[in-house]
Amino acid sequence: MYKSLMENIDIFKGDFEFTREMRYFDGSLILEFGSECWSLKFRNGELQSIDQEFEKQPSTAKIKLGGNPEDWNELLKKRPKPFFQCFQSAAVKHGMQISDTNETFAYLPGINRLITLLREINEENSNVKA
Repeated sequence: MYKSLMENIDIFKGDFEFTREMRYFDGSLILEFGSECWSLKFRNGELQSIDQEFEKQPSTAKIKLGGNPEDWNELLKKRPKPFFQCFQSAAVKHGMQISDTNETFAYLPGINRLITLLREINEENSNVKA
């Protein structure tokens, strides 16, 4: 699923709700899937790129969301178990990590929409027969 983030950039760019909620964001949003790390880069509210980060290092990212692969898999299920319905509750109840920057709280609706889109991508990929 995570490898397909770059392939699905048009889904994020074309989603009205996501683009509306992120329209003033300028900077990077980091997604850490265990040891895999992805950077969504925004300029003037527009998603410019999705890049895999190969080295975990202190980042200037304004928003960071992270967790182990098992927790991400639970969060991205079509019908997640209790407290995995949104990232904030998963961070409080299940140990996922969310940054505490002003931007994180200002863009929570965008983060919630991002998780919804990731769920849809995850479900679509799990329905593909090899």
